Amino acid sequence: MEILNWSRQTNGSCTEAILVWHIATVLFHHQETSPPQQNNNLFTEEQVVALELSAYCHYLVAYLPELLPDDVEWTEEKYESVRKDILAIVRSSENKKTKNDRCNYALETTTWGDNSLVGKGAKLAKVLINCAEEGSQVWKMLAEFWPEMMLFIAPSDNVEGHQKILHKKEFITQLWALLTHAGIVTRPTLTEHQGHESESNAVMGDVNV
Repeated sequence: MEILNWSRQTNGSCTEAILVWHIATVLFHHQETSPPQQNNNLFTEEQVVALELSAYCHYLVAYLPELLPDDVEWTEEKYESVRKDILAIVRSSENKKTKNDRCNYALETTTWGDNSLVGKGAKLAKVLINCAEEGSQVWKMLAEFWPEMMLFIAPSDNVEGHQKILHKKEFITQLWALLTHAGIVTRPTLTEHQGHESESNAVMGDVNV
């Protein structure tokens, strides 16, 4: 399932797409109305895939922006903006005792600016929650989205950047090496992603986040 509709969701920015979808994934995960976990509070395989890769992509934005497609300085500015918005939520919801309560507070906040990535993530989370309530397999969709994101960002000609972190055995570097060995050193074009727009709309509807 292809759901990287760059032009409609985040103006083609990989950084913004990662941040918006990471926020949405986390908020969706912490909602009581999201699909229940298995007995004994074990995560399903789809939840594990989505949550782990979502967190890893967020980590890349925060700590290894030079390996992502967007300008490093611009990526750092976007991340800092999101970090400040999240800190503001924490300060404003000090009376909320649990993480679920704070996530609910973020979803209920209506004062986000038009360009707030946290606000866009909250809006997308609401869409995911509504889809789940209507019977859609949201975790399945997220478990397909995040591997697609990794496959999108991994190809790169930044050999020096990956060589510098070889000792860390980063997942993105291992994936990059495999793709490079297979002759894949460039990322898909916007046109290639848009080719699957109708399939994406079947899941998300006509929503501009």
